[in-house]
Amino acid sequence: MSESLQARIEALASGFPGSAGVAARHLGTGAEVRVNDTDSFPTASMIKILILFELVRQCAKGQAHLWERVTLRDVDKTLGSGLLSAFDAGANLTLRDLAVMMMAISDNTATNVLIDRLGQYAINQACRDARMFDTELRGKIDFEKLRASPDNLAVTTPRDFVTFLTALRRGELIPAGYVEQVLDVMRIQKYIEPIRKRLPVNPYAREFGEAEEVWVASKTGGLQGVRCEGGLVHTPRAEWALCVMTRGFNDPVWSADNRGAAFISTISRLIYDAWQ
Repeated sequence: MSESLQARIEALASGFPGSAGVAARHLGTGAEVRVNDTDSFPTASMIKILILFELVRQCAKGQAHLWERVTLRDVDKTLGSGLLSAFDAGANLTLRDLAVMMMAISDNTATNVLIDRLGQYAINQACRDARMFDTELRGKIDFEKLRASPDNLAVTTPRDFVTFLTALRRGELIPAGYVEQVLDVMRIQKYIEPIRKRLPVNPYAREFGEAEEVWVASKTGGLQGVRCEGGLVHTPRAEWALCVMTRGFNDPVWSADNRGAAFISTISRLIYDAWQ
């Protein structure tokens, strides 16, 4: 099955109208799929997973607290996804509030405030400590720089991200209770795409106390010609880490029908059918 899965994903990546990379690791058997997994891609908002990780890591060390409050300023506001740019200055938010906004609705203002609070150097050191040697946060979200190159926010490889997600889930990077804090925020996700799009995931099950046999803890990323997502998928039979990255394709559509997003959804479903 794994060889067939590998071949099918290689064929899809070869036919993608741009560059595509895939890495997946079954956390039970160790089976892997790797296609262009050491190629470097822009992360877009997928880097927000590492910002969340460093926030919780600093909490584990006593250097930060999720209940710590930050006052929103007009100077903090930035363009793009999220809601805080539309809030009035003076809003008083906890670090956990910012983390939830960053992960659930990809809020760019929340992201930049957290980068300021945690430190770019510390976030990159967290990557090194997690053995992500091809991953780098290059600065805060700045669309002038991003218009020049999508690499100017952050870069990574699919292999790096799956290495990180695997180690995180196994409790190798931070204590188990703090791992659950990271996953808890990563699962507060109402956008049913692209990894989730073709899976039997109910994003409201947890809050309504319903059974949740399949869940995904992930973060998407999107810029012009760039779509990516990395995360953990849990099913009753298996769990796996998955990272799918694309770049260099031409598609003006920003919805789930975008070629890059559709590619991620297709890969996600193929792996689900093979491994769950």
